This record gives sequence, structure tokens and C-alpha cells, in this order.
Amino acid sequence: MTLLTNTLSYKKFIFSFFCCIFLYLSYHIYIYSFYTSKIFNRRDQLYVGDLGRMSYQVDSLVPRRLKYTLPKRILNATNINFNIPIDIITIGDSFSNGGAGGVNPYYQDYLASKYNLNILNIVNFTQNQHKLFDAIIALYNNGWLKKHKPKLIIIESAQRGVYTRFAKNFNFTENKINLNKMIEPAKKEDPYLPHLKLINTANYKLPFYTIKYKFKHRAQRDVAKFTLSKNFFSTKNYQHFLLFHFDDVKNIKNNKKLVIQINENFNYLANLLHKLDIQLLFLVAPDKYSIYYDYIQNNPYPKNNFFKLIKPLQKNYLFIDTELLLKNTLAKGVKDLYYSDDTHWSYKASDIITNHVIFKKIFKKKSQ
Repeated sequence: MTLLTNTLSYKKFIFSFFCCIFLYLSYHIYIYSFYTSKIFNRRDQLYVGDLGRMSYQVDSLVPRRLKYTLPKRILNATNINFNIPIDIITIGDSFSNGGAGGVNPYYQDYLASKYNLNILNIVNFTQNQHKLFDAIIALYNNGWLKKHKPKLIIIESAQRGVYTRFAKNFNFTENKINLNKMIEPAKKEDPYLPHLKLINTANYKLPFYTIKYKFKHRAQRDVAKFTLSKNFFSTKNYQHFLLFHFDDVKNIKNNKKLVIQINENFNYLANLLHKLDIQLLFLVAPDKYSIYYDYIQNNPYPKNNFFKLIKPLQKNYLFIDTELLLKNTLAKGVKDLYYSDDTHWSYKASDIITNHVIFKKIFKKKSQ
């Protein structure tokens, strides 16, 4: 009797064990096949945005393939020819370096195509810090700008980075720079990494964050999710939701003193460049949070007033109120100015910004 009981218990244990294994594998196969693999390890190799990947919000994804349709492209290490005149030099963060992926991710390509310009894009990474200002100072001091004399230099920065990058004292005697390394094509973050195996922690994070976002706007600490009062995205099931990087909020300072310092730094650099008949443009890429701020429901966070603070200051450089420009476009009901799954603006915003009157005054628009 004891032997029979032990045998039954053993069989029950084996049965339970294999049932658990079956359920465990079935769970991972299901979540991976229908959800996780849409973010990572995509067989179609389409790009998906940084916010969608971090938050595991599958419905927010806008899978897109890198595609160039404009007749003229920026210059970099693969196609540079210093024997031709350089009209514009651009330097910036991921907004300048094709970080959005998809169709025509470089706003500079719109400028190059519309006005038939040669645009050199500088990619400058030093210990993970974008030393944008320093690079232009060095090119001025070592005589490179005097030799090539572009008509315009554009320093671009995401709004959330303006204080850390430009509200400080600069060394205006710097002249050491390795330009060859700085004009290499931007090294885009691989949107398919990590290459996950069938069984992985993402299979747990995805349903956890999905449920948690129903109750908290920061289920994932770096990505906030809010409901919008209007539909501003074309993504199915995600038309009225906003994902944005929480650094957009954390880096709100609204500090007039710091904004004055930023303005003084750009004025000083602009005055140097004016000696070479070069104009300087400070191009701020508005944070996604700022652009959609007026439509966020139940928002406990403050408004970013950077554009409001810098607008009335006396400038010796060119400045575009990109926030106002894109907000006015948004008010007309235009969708997908920014990708729903990404921190970056889309090709629509690039097209709108490069139509600004500033560029039309400096460069004659290419005849259609």
C-alpha cells in the first residue's frame, strides 16, 4: 500500500512538473511571438522608437524603414569633397544625426534639397558629451572656418539639453579638433538590441508595464504616458496617448539667469563668426512634452518656459521659435509631427522648419 501511494505521489509530481514546464514555455512563446518580438528581433528589420522600446508599449510603435527620397543629402565622411564650397555646417545631437529613423530623418536634407546647398554635418561625441559649442570654437581658432567660409553654422540641441550644454563658461581659446573623426556618419543606436532569446525578462516586463500604465503615468521611470484631449497620432489604438522621456520634465529649470548666460555665449560666438562673414543659427528642437503640453490631461508638471525666456533677449545670432512654429501646426490638426513611439520629430516637422523665412532670406529657394 505504501509503495502504491509513493508511486502515485511520484506520478503526480512528474505530471505537475511537466504541466508547469508546459505553462512556462507556453507563456514565453505566446508573449514573445505576439508582443515582445514586435519590439526586439523584428524579422522585417524595421526601426522602432526609443520610447516604445523602453516602455514596452507595443501599440505605440511606428515600425519604419530608413529611406531617403530627397534629391540632395548631407555631406559626411562617405561623400565629402572639400574642393566644393560648403554652404552650411550643422552640429547637434540625435535630431541632427538621423535619430528618428524612417523617411528622410535628417532635417538638413530638406535644406540641401530646397535650396541646392552643400551641408556638412559634424558628428561630435566626446565621452558621451555633445561638445557642440567647443567644436565650432576650435574650427574658428584653428583657421578651418576661415579657409572654407560657410555662409551659415547651425548649432542644434534638444530643448532638454540646452542648460547643461550651453549655460556654462567656455574656453574660447580651444583649437584642437580631429575633424576627420567628427564627420563620420552618425552611429545610430541599434533599435533591435538586445537580441533576445525566446525566454527573456522582457516577456515579464511587457505585461507588467502594460498593466501598470493603466494606473500610473510613469510605469517605467524614464517614460511618461498621458492621455491627450485630441488625437494627434495615426497609430492604431494610440492616437490620443502621449509618450515622452521624463528628462523633458526633469530638465525644466525656467531660470532666467541661465538663459541669459546661454544667450551671451551664443552672442559671443556669433560676433567671432561675423568677422568671417559667417552667420550663426541656434536651432532648439522642442521637447515632445513641450509641444503637446496644452493637450495633456491631468498633468501635474510645470510648463517649460525656455522659449518664452530667450525670445525677448537681444541676439546677434539667428533664432527660430520652433516651439511656436510646431505648436501652430499642431493647432491645425496635423498628426504625427513627432513619432508616437519616439522622442524625435518626424519628417513632417523637418519639412516645416526648413521652410522658415530665415532660410529663405539667406538662400534662394530652388526652383521647382
